[in-house]
Amino acid sequence: MKIIDTHMHLGECKVFDLKVSEEQLFAYMEKGGITASIIQPFPGVLNPVKVHDQIYALSKQNKGKIYGLASINPHQDKELVLNELERTINKLGFIGIKVHTVGHALNPLSKDAEVLWQVASKYKVPIMVHTGPGVPFSLPANVIPRAEEYPEVSIILAHAGFGFFSTESIVLAKKYENIYLETSWSPIYDVAWFIKEVPNKVMFGSDLPENVLVEIKKFEELNLSEDIKRKVFYENAAQVFKLKV
Repeated sequence: MKIIDTHMHLGECKVFDLKVSEEQLFAYMEKGGITASIIQPFPGVLNPVKVHDQIYALSKQNKGKIYGLASINPHQDKELVLNELERTINKLGFIGIKVHTVGHALNPLSKDAEVLWQVASKYKVPIMVHTGPGVPFSLPANVIPRAEEYPEVSIILAHAGFGFFSTESIVLAKKYENIYLETSWSPIYDVAWFIKEVPNKVMFGSDLPENVLVEIKKFEELNLSEDIKRKVFYENAAQVFKLKV
């Protein structure tokens, strides 16, 4: 079974005291049988540009297995942020953008966040939004105005509400065609609920190397059909991120 991990990090994080090395990255992919991993810098990285370059180098060395997702704190010079986002997409071939509500203290509806949505719309790439811990900015409902303003942008609710706001997440996924659910850290009963209600909107993610087998086990314990497993493990993600895996 192919597996696309839509949510993985690389580098060091000063916000959450986390660190993922290249060695850990490839070890986790082998351990979990990950076909392709979509990687982003942690929100607490000191130099996201450097990590973007590191992800790009890995993607060139491991074509078809490593993809980049841009993550930069927009609470700084707008031109700097815009240039880096466009660089990652145009020159580095990154396939999405992150709105990190808690790690960047970022309201998805704020003025500073606007550049992230504008670039995603311009280049037709998905946006992943952290949901769950970090209220009020991390409430799934905060993406509603953006989903309506940018219907052409696929919005992935990272952690699908993290258990705290699962109901809110599934309501949005059912109501809006452009909203999807990434399930890392979600309770298994919520994962089952998501798949029952919106099987074409659910996608696998692990978030951290140590978490990959736990997240895979959730799906295995649900005794899903082969058709549904293909959807949640790689087909849905491949469609949203426009990947040929």
